[in-house]
Amino acid sequence: MNFHRLHLDKLCSPGKKLGATRMDSKNLRFTKHALCALLATLPLCELQAQPADPAAPAEPAEQPAGELETLFSDAEKAFGTKDYTTAVGKLETLLKAIAENKAVPAATLEMIRFNIGLGYLLMNDAASAVKAEAAFTECLTKHPRGEYTSRCYLGVGKACMIQGTPEKKEKAINALRQAAADPKYRSEAGLALGQVYNELNRQDEAFQVFRTLMGSDVRTPQQTGAAVEVIGLLADSEKLDDLTAYLDRVINQPGIRDAIAWYTNQIVVRANDLSARGSHEVALALYRSIPPRRQVLETQRASLEEQKREVAAIEKKIADEVAKKIPISRRSTAGETIGVLKAALELNTQALAAIETAVDLDADLLLGRGRSLYYLERYEEALVCFRTIRNVYPAAKNLETASYSEIVTYNQLKDTDELQKRAAEFLAKHPESTNLEQIAMIAGQGLADAGKWDEMIAFYKDLAAKFPNSKSKDQYLFFQAYGMFRAGKFAEAGEAYSNFVQTFPESDRYEDALYQVALCNFIQGKFKETLASIQDYLKKFPRGRYSGDLRYRLAYIDFRDEEDQSEKLVKEINAFVSENIDDPSAGAMLNLLGDTYSQKKKIQEKLKEQKVDPQDKALEAYMKAVNSESNEDVIRYAVEQATIILQAKKDWSGLVNLHQGIMKRFPGSNLALISTTWVVKMMVRENRGGEAAQLLGETLKDSIADPANEQVETLIDEMVRTLVPTRRAKGVEINPDAIFEQLNKVVDSAAAGQENPTTFARKNYAGARLFDMLRLPDRSDQLLKAIALNTPPEALSPMLLSACGEILIKDGQIEKAEGMFQRIMDRYQESPFADSGPVGLGLIALTKKEYQKAMDLFTVAIEESQGSSKFREANIGRVEAMFRLGKLDEAEKAGLELLGDRNFKGEPGGQVYLLLGDIFKTRAATKGGAEKEEELKKANGYYQNAFARFKAYPDIAAEGLWRSSETLKDMGLNEEAETTLKILRENEKFKNTPAFKKAQ
Repeated sequence: MNFHRLHLDKLCSPGKKLGATRMDSKNLRFTKHALCALLATLPLCELQAQPADPAAPAEPAEQPAGELETLFSDAEKAFGTKDYTTAVGKLETLLKAIAENKAVPAATLEMIRFNIGLGYLLMNDAASAVKAEAAFTECLTKHPRGEYTSRCYLGVGKACMIQGTPEKKEKAINALRQAAADPKYRSEAGLALGQVYNELNRQDEAFQVFRTLMGSDVRTPQQTGAAVEVIGLLADSEKLDDLTAYLDRVINQPGIRDAIAWYTNQIVVRANDLSARGSHEVALALYRSIPPRRQVLETQRASLEEQKREVAAIEKKIADEVAKKIPISRRSTAGETIGVLKAALELNTQALAAIETAVDLDADLLLGRGRSLYYLERYEEALVCFRTIRNVYPAAKNLETASYSEIVTYNQLKDTDELQKRAAEFLAKHPESTNLEQIAMIAGQGLADAGKWDEMIAFYKDLAAKFPNSKSKDQYLFFQAYGMFRAGKFAEAGEAYSNFVQTFPESDRYEDALYQVALCNFIQGKFKETLASIQDYLKKFPRGRYSGDLRYRLAYIDFRDEEDQSEKLVKEINAFVSENIDDPSAGAMLNLLGDTYSQKKKIQEKLKEQKVDPQDKALEAYMKAVNSESNEDVIRYAVEQATIILQAKKDWSGLVNLHQGIMKRFPGSNLALISTTWVVKMMVRENRGGEAAQLLGETLKDSIADPANEQVETLIDEMVRTLVPTRRAKGVEINPDAIFEQLNKVVDSAAAGQENPTTFARKNYAGARLFDMLRLPDRSDQLLKAIALNTPPEALSPMLLSACGEILIKDGQIEKAEGMFQRIMDRYQESPFADSGPVGLGLIALTKKEYQKAMDLFTVAIEESQGSSKFREANIGRVEAMFRLGKLDEAEKAGLELLGDRNFKGEPGGQVYLLLGDIFKTRAATKGGAEKEEELKKANGYYQNAFARFKAYPDIAAEGLWRSSETLKDMGLNEEAETTLKILRENEKFKNTPAFKKAQ
């Protein structure tokens, strides 16, 4: 994003630039009245140029006054044309002619000596600086308390700075301190002094000087220039607090107001330079300090009118002094002042004209601010800037850049909806933009990041239609195919990739597309086509990026072949791995080798003949995969398989070594957390439960305060298990409070120094799990309720959000529960607990009798959610929603399917029996006679099964009895109904159930 620059400094000659480090024009110019003052000091006879007495030949003849005037005039002209060599020569000749004349005032000689030094200084080279130093020093020696004393000290300091040696810099410091003591030259001398300190790396002293300057008023052009230099030095040093304070103060100073247009230009250019160098925070401070263009224009115009009046008044004063024939020696310094004022007036007039031309200044400043905020990752604030340009300055030249920046920012925020709107608007408004295709690709990538595959496919199809001659048309087709693949449309994706391969053989995506063709065939189980496409790829890219992966898939096809090809597999995989151990697919190959040894009879029989245990060979392969540089999924599978074998062998030492290795290699990862649980289990086997709890506490330190880490609750569960005795000695009671105290100490140790609402919640969760394992449900619910009522949802992990939502539903706090479940849906779509969000909201919808909404939510949980933590609840909820919607046949069919699913054993199975009983009872209400009787018998059968099959679950069994008794009454079997109620009332296990209370 190139920012528009106002080069106001190019509008004036170097000698007239405000803030120049050289002496100001006030000290460069000889005015006519100064020449007259010089001549007026000479005796009348000398002015008349009388010839000398011939009797005194030894005395040199005096130069005529006319020649002296010519010398002075020539020196003045030379200064005006920056011919400083000529100017100095004329002045030195003049000084030689009058230096010994006692009639010449000391002030005149001082003025000439000073300007000789100034001339040398303005030559701006080391040799001339030596002469300048000497001239200024001579002037100070001859005139220690003269009008030019402070300026001579300033000149000595700057001459020493030009010479640049360490000794001269020290001398410069002393001279500049002397000059800075004069309030008239404090700004200019102080600025130079700070620069010398900076060059000597004496930063503290430099900033002490700058802070002194920051407290000074800014009135004159010299002070205004010095103020801008101070801003630049503070910005370069990134002293943000000092810079911000100074900017706030200096903007209201009279000198800044008088030159506000020039000042604005200087700050804009400095801000742009800082931004280009990556100093975005400092650049932002500068951009924000610049007033709006309207204010700059109003202030500068008013100031120029005042300056014009001041110039006119001084010109009148000079004219009046001439008209009244006031003697030169008694006239004011107005002639000297007028030169400075006219120079400032000219500069400010030019600067104002530049600001008037810069009609987009406000939009440019907004763009600069937005750019700085973007790079500071303050995206929402950056958006305000870019959006304001689009809405308030639609005609600005930087509109396209601002619109582009807005889209890029929305992409950073993953706001795909706004991204698409802005991208569509950009494509329509800026069809000739060089960023057009980049915007299109960003928009498409945004859809991909959001997983909106159908929209992504349509988007790229539309681009291909709009830009048929685009250089990126291969990309458009490739990403259509990619969207189809990610949407699970593998047949369509395969065709699209095949079309791409045929159409764009020179594309940089060609290899990717060739690989995807093989992958689509593989996923669809088209193994014949897969073999052909893999061979095509390997022929063209034998050492390609995907060659290892495709060789793995070839091996996998052989592994799945009905004919046992294990010997071939072992040979080929070993050959591949030995030559390609660093290939990304090596780990997967080794896992497949382990599976071959574990599952294929042919190779197992051969190994047994060689008296080799196939499981040892499998373990060897899995362990190599564990130690490979593979992705987490590959390593996890290898660890799982190696763990199974080590368990079967009862190789507890090997099991510990395996998982300790994972903990060491992947600290803080999910793999390490899982391995920690295995190490802990081994410690518990050795009756080292306390040590195991401490180990888990240490492991939790890096993650207990992070609500996004979903493994923490798993580790907490394991920690609690280590502290709960698995065997109870006869007659020995467990002390729940003692174990609770021990648990709290471990959790407190893990959370020490990082206490926050998340650690509070997890500490309570640990206690809740403890009491749950100790079968103290009331105390468990109490702690879960404390989490739900006292912890903001954003501080909870998805598992805790789910648990809290459930306890809130149980407590009747539906609205608060909704917030918990909605948080899961909004924030944790990729979590294993993702389905708990829609399931929880579905249960709430059931309680509100919003049955269709409940049906939709349960369907989302089953068919779309990435999680599976509430798989059973979602399916049971969907059956109930069908039932409540009156879809009895569908509900019956779905319920019976669940009963046939092994996942619905235990309590979920009991819930399905009750639900089926309700379905038949409801259907009976719509019938009469024998049909009604038959439906009631079926209902009662399901209720009785809920009691008989699920006695281990008192709530289910008791509810079965209660509903059975009610159904028997409907059938007119009152005696049987009473017998059933008696069973319910007399069973001690049922006393705390809701059904028991209803039966009283």
